[in-house]
Amino acid sequence: MKKGIFTITTALVFLAACKTSNVQEPEFRDIKDVRLVNVGVLNTTAGVDLIYYNPNNFGVELADARGDVYVDGQYLGRFNLNDKVNIGKRKEFVIPALVSVDNLGLIKNQREIYKKKEVTVRIDGFARLKKAGFSKEIPVKYEGMQSVDKFRSIVSH
Repeated sequence: MKKGIFTITTALVFLAACKTSNVQEPEFRDIKDVRLVNVGVLNTTAGVDLIYYNPNNFGVELADARGDVYVDGQYLGRFNLNDKVNIGKRKEFVIPALVSVDNLGLIKNQREIYKKKEVTVRIDGFARLKKAGFSKEIPVKYEGMQSVDKFRSIVSH
């Protein structure tokens, strides 16, 4: 009985915290370790580690994440979470994502990408967070400048 009350109380606190203005979005820090996983004719799969920081006073589990990736406004591909991620309170965490890249779109834009030192990367998607048996889906949005050097292994395959 005590375990059930604790679980319900924890879940209510988590859900109440998600609705307050005190909850802060995770802060994007960096993209690291971009690598080719599988090269195909129409699609290429790349692995990428996304570094974030959780500024909140509570931790959660990232159970699922998915969305689209754009480079300089052009569709690059779709990303999915590779593994579940435990996110500690006030800690940096790594999201190991797999990006399925559309090779036809990449070939069309490859020359333009190589001419630049930096490109605008935009991510639009959703993530599902879990805490004490409850889950909540939140939007994932990012837009910022990134060095082209990080993506050379994908673009030059």
